[in-house]
Amino acid sequence: MRVGVVGATGKTGRYLVTRLCGDGHAVVALSRSLDRLASVDACAKRRQADVVVPSSIGQALADCEVVVSLAHARLTAPLLAALPERCRWVVLTGSVRRSTALPDAAADAVRRGEAAFREWIAAGGRGVMLHPSMIYGAPDDRNVGRLLRFIRGWPRALPLLVPLPGGGRHTVQPVYFEDFVAALAKAVRQPNGLPLDLEIVGPEAMQYRDLVRASAAALGRGVTIVPVPLWLLGAAARIAGALGVRVPFTAAELRRGTEDKRFAVEPMRTLLGVTPRSFDAGVREKVARGWF
Repeated sequence: MRVGVVGATGKTGRYLVTRLCGDGHAVVALSRSLDRLASVDACAKRRQADVVVPSSIGQALADCEVVVSLAHARLTAPLLAALPERCRWVVLTGSVRRSTALPDAAADAVRRGEAAFREWIAAGGRGVMLHPSMIYGAPDDRNVGRLLRFIRGWPRALPLLVPLPGGGRHTVQPVYFEDFVAALAKAVRQPNGLPLDLEIVGPEAMQYRDLVRASAAALGRGVTIVPVPLWLLGAAARIAGALGVRVPFTAAELRRGTEDKRFAVEPMRTLLGVTPRSFDAGVREKVARGWF
């Protein structure tokens, strides 16, 4: 089966290309940048295309039966409009951020992308949209990678203190990047009984303070969590940013961290056959690889 991968040079895309080739597919890797395409596994055909230039997407995917898009959900409508007639199945990427109750322009963009996908399905299209939680583990992941670098850089002679709003009691459900890649690869095969959308998450919701503790433990460090009001942490993060000081979390990320994230993992297990690894296992693997 010939599979086109849109966003093949991104944080997850290049690993998906290798996985799909290993599964026996003929893969076409797409990116806006020819230079970045050089980093994609040589098992794939490499083609330059840009989602915002529909003609380039249509030409690059002309011989593909299945298309996987790792492009942001805000690009869903133009991508679907550019698909060639030969394409009979699409796997799109959304985000569990769609579930937030906070004002969030990025979440609104995901919801618009999902609406465009549902309209396309109603008109006769076939596919699924996968909504991952916070993806971590790859060399260039943002959230956990920044946290690990912060912990590594903290002088060992000093107590490691990490301030968190509310003491980090709210929950998050991060998913390891290879588990997300596995879910995408399984979805490519069009398993029966898939709903239109599916959440791709870690095995269980965990408190932010436990995430920080597990990250520190992976580096052989102990940590003390310091409860701090959100407004004070947010102000400190903004001031640090203005001064060019690196901090593990921005003010916006801290605000999102006061909202519990908790999603059902069973549909991912039963419908795609992917059992996600624990955060402890994932962060230790990331540290062992030196990917931070």
